[in-house]
Amino acid sequence: MRVRFKKDLPNYKNLDEYLVIGFGLYESKARFYLIADDNFTVGYAMPKHFDIIDAAADGYVRRDDLNSGMEFYLESEMNHARKDLRNYWDINNPYENVSYFADKKYPVSIDYEKSMLNENNKLSRIEGALLFIDHYLYEKFWDATYREGLEFYKRNSLDDLLEKKLKEPAAIEVTDYKDQLLKFIEKSFGIGAHSTEKSDYYARTLSGLINALFVKEIASVQRLESFYEDCFIIEYGDNYYILSRYWIS
Repeated sequence: MRVRFKKDLPNYKNLDEYLVIGFGLYESKARFYLIADDNFTVGYAMPKHFDIIDAAADGYVRRDDLNSGMEFYLESEMNHARKDLRNYWDINNPYENVSYFADKKYPVSIDYEKSMLNENNKLSRIEGALLFIDHYLYEKFWDATYREGLEFYKRNSLDDLLEKKLKEPAAIEVTDYKDQLLKFIEKSFGIGAHSTEKSDYYARTLSGLINALFVKEIASVQRLESFYEDCFIIEYGDNYYILSRYWIS
């Protein structure tokens, strides 16, 4: 389903026609449409502002579970890309949608290039998030003789880590890496045994920030353990991106 806006709107200027990401019904039975703007922010678009150019709905998957049981359809490729969705508002997570819009060949705005496609910007966001997360982990699991933390860094070689390995690295299927990364992070938060809403939020936020780094094909994913570290390693381009769960005694 595609729409064309009837007049110029501030954030809908890069395309002649815009893809409807999802559509459904409010409790009032009025229909709503979710459309991404030129900065790939997904939100409500008012029907009075656009004409439906292509009404075909065969490229959508019915997902009423994302709309409190009421009618809702999600674009099939978005449905495939976002296995994490719990409601349709979760769609508007820019870090999780980078690859989706790249695959759709959306034109990139200057603002989006400066923010979402700028690796230094993304690495800074991860570093900032870890400042809060590490303090949270310290307060939650502090022990006088032992503590754990998370660290993220980028290297062009694994030589230093391989020298300290306890056993051979374990390969992870690239197609499964997002789920495995989230589970790796959740383990640090004790999710399951010590699950809290804040822990779940921090784990998903960190996972999303890291995933946003990789807009092209990932070469490999592996786990590597040393005496003081358990590392989740993503090979991308000519570098290795490493999330380390470390412990100090």
